[in-house]
Amino acid sequence: MAFNPEQFQAIIDKLNSGLTTISKHVTEIGPKVESAVNHWYVPDAVARGCIWIANKLIEAVNWIIKKLVDILQGAFAPVIMFYNAMQWQGEEIRGKASGVASSTQKFNLTAPKYWEGAGATAYTNAIFPQSGAAAQVASSASTVAGCLTACGVAGLAFYTAVGVFMAQLIPVLAASAVAAPTVVGFPPAAAAVTAEATLGPAVIGGAALALLSIIGAEGTTMTQLSGESTDKSAFPHGGHWPVGTV
Repeated sequence: MAFNPEQFQAIIDKLNSGLTTISKHVTEIGPKVESAVNHWYVPDAVARGCIWIANKLIEAVNWIIKKLVDILQGAFAPVIMFYNAMQWQGEEIRGKASGVASSTQKFNLTAPKYWEGAGATAYTNAIFPQSGAAAQVASSASTVAGCLTACGVAGLAFYTAVGVFMAQLIPVLAASAVAAPTVVGFPPAAAAVTAEATLGPAVIGGAALALLSIIGAEGTTMTQLSGESTDKSAFPHGGHWPVGTV
């Protein structure tokens, strides 16, 4: 799954809108049920049963709302990761490092074409080893960008799964709110909401596990980057870079 910032923003907008809709419907259920059972012709046992169902339903949905609010707090992390990946992969970091790697290769140095002697030789010997060091920086930048992109795409998949769950919950919750004024229709409608809400932890939990598995796999990349940051083999003169003179 490729990462598309516009597509992701549309998903987040739908999630925020869906959260508002869910909150609206759940606040309607309690007053409607109480109004429906507050009549002389409704037996006390039926009234108590409907109110108990409504309270449990409201409790379950409010739990889901709280979890969704917590989840949405990190909604922009994938976008930040994507743009950071673009910076690492772009002209500012990898582009400049690869440019240095290319321009400092021995056959690309222009000064020796116009300069001869011991000074020119010393200059050439001091500069061209920097090519390998700059190439290592460019390689590490590409690795960082790949890691950030993978995490961003994983975040997109996670929030997409959350959006699918919300899209399934909203219609049954709306139907329950519509059925709340009726004593007969409310219990089965509430049961449908409960069934859908019960799937919430499983759906969100499964999406979270998938997200964690990808992020966990990126731990290998972080280890690689840590090794590259301490590897001095490409850096001339004892691991110091850049070195302009000998």
